[in-house]
Amino acid sequence: MSRLPYNKIPVPPESITPGTILARVVDGLGFRYRWATEGLKPEELSFRPSPDSRSIEELLHHIYGLIIWVYEHFGGKEKFPHVPDGGLHALRYQTLRLLKTLSKHLKGMTEKELAQCTVQTRTRGRRYPFWYIINGPLLDALTHVGQINGWRRLAGNPVPGADVFRGLPPRRMNSSDKSGEKRKNT
Repeated sequence: MSRLPYNKIPVPPESITPGTILARVVDGLGFRYRWATEGLKPEELSFRPSPDSRSIEELLHHIYGLIIWVYEHFGGKEKFPHVPDGGLHALRYQTLRLLKTLSKHLKGMTEKELAQCTVQTRTRGRRYPFWYIINGPLLDALTHVGQINGWRRLAGNPVPGADVFRGLPPRRMNSSDKSGEKRKNT
């Protein structure tokens, strides 16, 4: 398995287009997912704060399913397995690779191509414009990454303190750290 994407958030695109804006949202999701799952222990996968909530493992699989759905509705061509094999590390890698691929795909989409993306509901057959992909599954995935952060705190293994504003990985305390302070977990 190669190095995981989203150690840092990518440099912002040079141009502002609908596709690059959406790609930046996906990049932010990828960065947050990367650090929310860093250091997650296999024994924590079954943790759930209450009997009626999803476990961390169920959240990870749900996030992957949401991102597959988004990728396919935005016309992504590369085939990804709907359920990755190989445990936690394979699931993390596939989810991050999928997010990176989705971001690249969105950056190449024109305004017209995005406007042509629609979602059809199963029950009534009604079609919705691409806006519903954003406020539905894309932002739902972000909510679930936040749940993973919370569940990990409750399980006694808080997430590393990445700088989500600047998109930087956690700083390790060392002699070159002039501030003497640790970043707070976010």
